[in-house]
Amino acid sequence: MVNINNQYVGLSRRIMAFALDFIFIGGYILLLLCIGFGINTVSDGISLFESPIAMNVLAFCVLVLPVIIYFSIQESSSYQATWGKRKVKIKVVNTHGVRISLFQAIIRSAIKFLPWQIAHTSVIYLWFGYQSQILLLLALFAQGLVVIYFIYIWLEKKHRATYDLIAGTFVVNNS
Repeated sequence: MVNINNQYVGLSRRIMAFALDFIFIGGYILLLLCIGFGINTVSDGISLFESPIAMNVLAFCVLVLPVIIYFSIQESSSYQATWGKRKVKIKVVNTHGVRISLFQAIIRSAIKFLPWQIAHTSVIYLWFGYQSQILLLLALFAQGLVVIYFIYIWLEKKHRATYDLIAGTFVVNNS
């Protein structure tokens, strides 16, 4: 067991790490958009974006799931961190202060990116012209989850987000 007391990382460094990771995520999103629009342009009337269900499944499979997998593999690896976390010199550990399991990393990442998927679903249905208060509430709920994540990190004694609490993880200095 490794002593992780007094090594807990607060909100600002975690945001910086995610911002660095988002450089790659943003580049990946741009690549996917170019590929998707290219396929739609050269295809004979076959659209990848014909229905909100198809678009949601596609968005999850090619965007959200790969990001969850990337975060899960990196945080359960010997690095214990994504590229952004490594640059900010922080890592993810379990309650014993050691490397987390792949299962913990998947749970952590899936819950972490749940608001992203909920927001995508809401926006896609709204884009297809579905007008519903439920969709607007879902979009607001997604934003509310992110706010809750930030508040937990900021106020919780060990700076854990709700997804850290559920997965049994901590973000600590990587000295």
